[in-house]
Amino acid sequence: MISIRFWDMMISEGYSQDVYIADFTNFVGKPGYDNLPCQGVMVGIQENGIIPSFIIRDERAFPFGVINNEHNPAVFKREDGSPMTQCECIVYSERNDNRKGWLFFLELKYCEPKNRFDRMLEGISQLKTTCNYILKERQELDATLFNKMFLVVSTPGVEPLDPFDASYFDQDYILTVKEETGALVKAVNEVSILTPALLRF
Repeated sequence: MISIRFWDMMISEGYSQDVYIADFTNFVGKPGYDNLPCQGVMVGIQENGIIPSFIIRDERAFPFGVINNEHNPAVFKREDGSPMTQCECIVYSERNDNRKGWLFFLELKYCEPKNRFDRMLEGISQLKTTCNYILKERQELDATLFNKMFLVVSTPGVEPLDPFDASYFDQDYILTVKEETGALVKAVNEVSILTPALLRF
């Protein structure tokens, strides 16, 4: 089971259907983006119709939870009270059979195709920071409770680069991220839930 102490601190929403996650932060105040549905990260069960979303496909209606980190500011504070950098969401399978599930940290990076490499590197860094903060600094989450953990960087509307393509990314860095966090880096704009223990990227 998931560490009850950690999840009791977090505000999360449960789903068993397709979910769309978008971040309006960088669109606030820009021309052509009036009447935005929110000024930050939005998690919903339908496309917002304004900006591209990261999509979680759940055709077989397996239950899962989404933690919108913006809704949990108390968790992501430094000792001096200032907010710390974090990724957008933590998504996890919900199981009541005491078997291991999956979990992924999600970072959205809106960009032009020419900027996706730099934006993805920023995203991977933010994912690593959030993951290590939750697992190591706060020690609130037992990673051994999950069959698989992932750091997912998404560039909605732009096909992301494969982080394991040596022509773009420093493979030693990617492997170091995996060693430091215990999570595999993925670059996708959608994921499918196959079972409570298995995702398809």
